[in-house]
Amino acid sequence: MITFNNLVNDNDSNYWLDLYSKSFPVNQQISFNELTKLANSNDAVKMLLIQQDFQNVGIIYLVDFNDQAFILYLAIDADMRGLGLGKMTINALKSMFANGFILESESILVDAANQKQRNARYRFYTNNGMIDTDLGSMDSGDEFHLLTSNNAAGIDLYKKANQILGLDVNLFKYDK
Repeated sequence: MITFNNLVNDNDSNYWLDLYSKSFPVNQQISFNELTKLANSNDAVKMLLIQQDFQNVGIIYLVDFNDQAFILYLAIDADMRGLGLGKMTINALKSMFANGFILESESILVDAANQKQRNARYRFYTNNGMIDTDLGSMDSGDEFHLLTSNNAAGIDLYKKANQILGLDVNLFKYDK
């Protein structure tokens, strides 16, 4: 069973930071200190470990609106990929946020050095029921697809969460 738990000690923080540093390009990272400070100063902002049977399997950073959320960072430990943990995590999030959640997935419509990874991540999300909103965002010099778990979690939620996080993103509609 997947659970989401607070960081309670230095080992938890070190695990979170290590996986975060390995999982996201430097230009997409916000400093760990800033992330921690924001999570500690705003009850809606959660910096959590993803655990299965009390074992760390990933990390997540989100803005929690009780029945909806915006997920800024989500990563499963590379050593544990291929075990269905990502799918279990998405399903746990769907149960936790009954009115949906929204997240960004790097654009598959631009040429990038990590095109294969981008395509795999996008397919993972859509294969697990995430819906492409046909909206994109430009943030940290990268282009992202906005994906939602259901149509109730849309652009207004995304804008509200980014305002709380102090992030300036530019939105646009993808041409199909």
